[in-house]
Amino acid sequence: MEKSTQWMPENGLSRLSWVAMLLCIGLFVFEYFWGNDFTTMVVMLYCSFMLPAVLLTRSVQEKYFIYTLEYIVPFRKFTALMSLIFLCIWIIATSLQLFH
Repeated sequence: MEKSTQWMPENGLSRLSWVAMLLCIGLFVFEYFWGNDFTTMVVMLYCSFMLPAVLLTRSVQEKYFIYTLEYIVPFRKFTALMSLIFLCIWIIATSLQLFH
């Protein structure tokens, strides 16, 4: 089976992936103590989009999605973009809540 050469991510989790997961845990702790319904929902959406973006490494793709490697690449990019958008929404919503 020919492997995709369009995008060659790392086989393991990078430092950025670990930071994203630790940030998710930190956001959940923050939301537990100081959050409201809207910001908690945004953190949950961030986490739900962050997990596929982080955990679909090259080795996982080759093990479970060997016939759909070209389709997993845009999905992973989309989930990374959506998690970044939800992180920005959370920052804006929390800063407005804290300063007003």
